[in-house]
Amino acid sequence: MSRSRRTLVRALSAGTAAGLLVLSLSACGGSEAVSGSGGCTPAHKDLKTLTQGELTVASYDYAPATILSGDSVTGMEGDLINEIAKLECLKVTVSTSGGAGAVIPSVQSKRVDIGSGNWLRTKERTKIVYMSTPLWSDPQAIVSTKGLTSDDLEGKTIGSVAGNLWNASMQKWLGDKFKIYQDDESIYGDLKAGRIDALVASSASATYRFKDAPIEGATVVDVKPNANVPQFAAVGQVMLPSALDNDSLGKALDEDIKKLRENGTIKKVLEKYGIDPAVGDPGAPSEL
Repeated sequence: MSRSRRTLVRALSAGTAAGLLVLSLSACGGSEAVSGSGGCTPAHKDLKTLTQGELTVASYDYAPATILSGDSVTGMEGDLINEIAKLECLKVTVSTSGGAGAVIPSVQSKRVDIGSGNWLRTKERTKIVYMSTPLWSDPQAIVSTKGLTSDDLEGKTIGSVAGNLWNASMQKWLGDKFKIYQDDESIYGDLKAGRIDALVASSASATYRFKDAPIEGATVVDVKPNANVPQFAAVGQVMLPSALDNDSLGKALDEDIKKLRENGTIKKVLEKYGIDPAVGDPGAPSEL
């Protein structure tokens, strides 16, 4: 993905989630995408969405998970969501309003049906959204030009993008040495310029980025357990969040994801974006 497409605005307030870009595409083709019409039979006839015949998705640009380009969304999750929509005869509508910080609040407040963008299963999120069965596992990593690991961060200047799960723990541990950024361009720019010693990010995201925009000497080292950062204790599992009280949608997502894993679709999607297909077998659902 080009760097111009990787602009990631991680708004911290759901209040910004209004009036910005809305992208639409048909998963089944024009008006035939409407559930039960045009000869398309949905896998789950009792599935309920906010707008009949549509699946509304809150997302943002975060390759390789989600890639927004023109009027389409691709990436690992984008492709998978479109496959789910085909199974359910739904048209996909993608809202980018508010960036990453608005995704979970938009799901929670029922402004959208589901969220997308590398959201991990966590104990805290069980209280506010229905977490789908895992799509795949996603190791987190320390990205630096000095070969740093998660054991080498004390006293170093470390960056992370707003909204990341581990930010509060790292802020408490590193204090003023921990810097929060609003987008990928800024944080990787500071890493390249030497203004930070390392950043913490999704291993898949960092590896994918460096294919198009390498930084000389940069390494991507998966995190190891660290007592200061409980979120490093286990590998995260990516999920699609939906509303807690919409059981029909949550259960349909679970069953569709299972089907797409069993028929090899998830493996093909991961391979398409250069990700080890082994992560597509994340094991039993767990929470960080």
